Amino acid sequence: MPEDIKLSANIKTTTNVTVTAYDLEGNVKDVTHIKNLITTVGLNMIRDALHAVADIADCEIKYIELGTGSTAPALTDVALDTYLFRKIMTSTSKPADYQTKCTVYIAPSEAVAALKEIGWWAGATCAAGEATGILYSRVLYSRNKTAIESLQIERVDQITEG
Repeated sequence: MPEDIKLSANIKTTTNVTVTAYDLEGNVKDVTHIKNLITTVGLNMIRDALHAVADIADCEIKYIELGTGSTAPALTDVALDTYLFRKIMTSTSKPADYQTKCTVYIAPSEAVAALKEIGWWAGATCAAGEATGILYSRVLYSRNKTAIESLQIERVDQITEG
């Protein structure tokens, strides 16, 4: 290859997290948009899946955890600060080219507490137990969740070139 020709790829991942709170009649009480942090172990999971590392059978985001810890998200996170609640994704889809979407519904009776953090868990070892799998990403979200409201937590990941 001639020295003056350089080939490169610039893959970029962006994530939009939206948390919508509803009252018991289904009316929107609040909508919050949050900047996402993908952890080092989450990025390495993707790297290993592309490299066909044997212990990375999948990268599917399967569970969400809610917690009460308030430490700022860091690349080195491998768990939530203070675990409170875990739930399997309500739905996952591919709404458009380059996008994945996962949504979870938190019922009025679930996770009634002063919420401070949200984490998404992925990978083949991800199961119903606390902190199983790989903590793909974590954000801070502050809400005093009551038994007279529900939450819909949605993340859209977009992977693009350039």
